[in-house]
Amino acid sequence: MEKAILMGPFVGEFFWEFFRFAPMLPFLQKKKYLNKDMKYIIFTREERFDIYGRKADIIVPLKLKGDYDVMHPECFRLTNYPLDEYYKLVSDFRKKYEQRFQIVDHIVPDVTKGQFINKNQFSKQNMIFEYEPREENYRSVKAYLSSDNKPLVVISSRFRSGFKRNWPYWQIFFDKLWENEGLRRDFNFIICGKPGEYIPDKYNRYYDMNKIPLGPASSLVGLLMCIMENAFFTFGSQSAIPNISLLYGVEALEFGNEKAYHTKTYNIKNTPVTFLESVNFDIEPDFVFGHLENLLYQKLRREKNGKK
Repeated sequence: MEKAILMGPFVGEFFWEFFRFAPMLPFLQKKKYLNKDMKYIIFTREERFDIYGRKADIIVPLKLKGDYDVMHPECFRLTNYPLDEYYKLVSDFRKKYEQRFQIVDHIVPDVTKGQFINKNQFSKQNMIFEYEPREENYRSVKAYLSSDNKPLVVISSRFRSGFKRNWPYWQIFFDKLWENEGLRRDFNFIICGKPGEYIPDKYNRYYDMNKIPLGPASSLVGLLMCIMENAFFTFGSQSAIPNISLLYGVEALEFGNEKAYHTKTYNIKNTPVTFLESVNFDIEPDFVFGHLENLLYQKLRREKNGKK
């Protein structure tokens, strides 16, 4: 009987999965279990498959009635999801695959009170922050983006309805960027975000991740990961996308009210990051734009001179 390791179900927040759970998979493969016959079986939401991508052998889609409706991801848990149903989900997952495999380990978050918010449930020492989205994502991104070889700048225009930490100046920023012929000449810009949780440019003047067609083996997460592999720089308010940028070694400019988290805690690779503190998320667009322009040309000059 083949051996297998189970991971999940994971019912919590996206970045908690990306940063605090999924990186255990490459560690298991490269460090703990060197047996190439080991199978890795993941249980997660279908839109998150590419967090594990080609590193997983089997990915099982997690589908829960009321998900993102009456139940919402919070840290490691799903609010309003009864514990007994969660434990049954865990048990059924294991029962299904222990009929076919010898289960060597089953890694599942503790979602009980006091533990679901524990950021250190799984040690960073047992993680490798490497990701391999499915191949279709790469083909889709390549087909969408220009081949002019201009440096690609990611704009993370996060905006959630009813959310206090929203920047009200995104469209002003897009207009200002369009007026700057030098930046448009020297760089390509792509706006990234989840539908309903970001501000697109209302005049459609830039690349937009959500305009890339999705296929049966691609996802928004997978597209974002492929974009990051090719990105030159990232700009945005503090959120998951700039954090992912730092994990990919892509320099970033961020603003917000949690400097330590977004420059140290999530920046485990010590990627260059400039953080503009704005407690009320009301930082002036001219101030932000000036920093972005300076940082982009500083990095461009460094790279032309053979420095990172």
